[in-house]
Amino acid sequence: MEQKKIEQRALVIGTIVNMLMGIVGLIVYRITMIESLFIDAYYTLIDLFSGLLAIFISKNSTKRTALFPNGFFILEPLYAFFKSSLLLVLLTSSVITVSIRAYKYFTTGQGEILNALPIVPYAAVMVCLCLGLSFYYKEQSKRMGNISTMLMSETKNSFIDGMISAGIGLAALLVLMIDINSPLSFLKYTGDFFITVSLVIFTIKGPISIIRSASFEIAGGTLKNGLVKKHIEKCIYSYFDKGGMIQHCFIYKIGTSFTIHLLLSEEAAFLDLKELSVKKQIILNELKQSYEFIDLNYIY
Repeated sequence: MEQKKIEQRALVIGTIVNMLMGIVGLIVYRITMIESLFIDAYYTLIDLFSGLLAIFISKNSTKRTALFPNGFFILEPLYAFFKSSLLLVLLTSSVITVSIRAYKYFTTGQGEILNALPIVPYAAVMVCLCLGLSFYYKEQSKRMGNISTMLMSETKNSFIDGMISAGIGLAALLVLMIDINSPLSFLKYTGDFFITVSLVIFTIKGPISIIRSASFEIAGGTLKNGLVKKHIEKCIYSYFDKGGMIQHCFIYKIGTSFTIHLLLSEEAAFLDLKELSVKKQIILNELKQSYEFIDLNYIY
């Protein structure tokens, strides 16, 4: 398998798409000055620049040196962690900004009518591109066995970006339909606040989920992906006739790299080192068909 090539190709295509979306988003934001579009545009630009960084990390995480004999796989969960943290900062700052504007309108009656007309066609295009890109990332991640921390992050982030665009477009339509003399006319001035807060509430779970997952990998926690864990354990136990020979199977994942520690019981004492070595190589050969970077160690 060439899992890294799949990952890198997906990241390159995603970066190109995000560059186009980011440019268009900033142009529309400058025209309308609507804060929810700020979230959308800069969300996309973060995806663009972080995508360039992700390509670099994907190409270099497998390199091994005298100081780092296991490679630089730790950069992959670090990337996901810091990118999601930056998105949380962006979402929080946007809520603060629109809250100040809404407070000013409700307390002083001063404000500007939202320029919502250019948003509708923009949102329609962004939804198609973002959800299409999210689906593409998801399919490429499946080809890798859903082990890429970075593609998992990009899949969720592109989906969130698409939902933000969908929410903005729907809200813009509603604002355009409101009559200036209706009881809901205040939404023409403060609709940005309600849109932004709703979007943050809806999307904030994604970055938090990625931060939690990446933190487990950075801290050295055992594998949480149930399907991958079962697949690896099934392969290992199939080569040990007696289940009691293995006291515990510890599986660690850092980025696209896996390390397995098998704690052997006293029942494994009758196996000589050569036989254990042969079993190890057979297991690794089978697992490497699904996981390109994987290692196994015995603990006696």
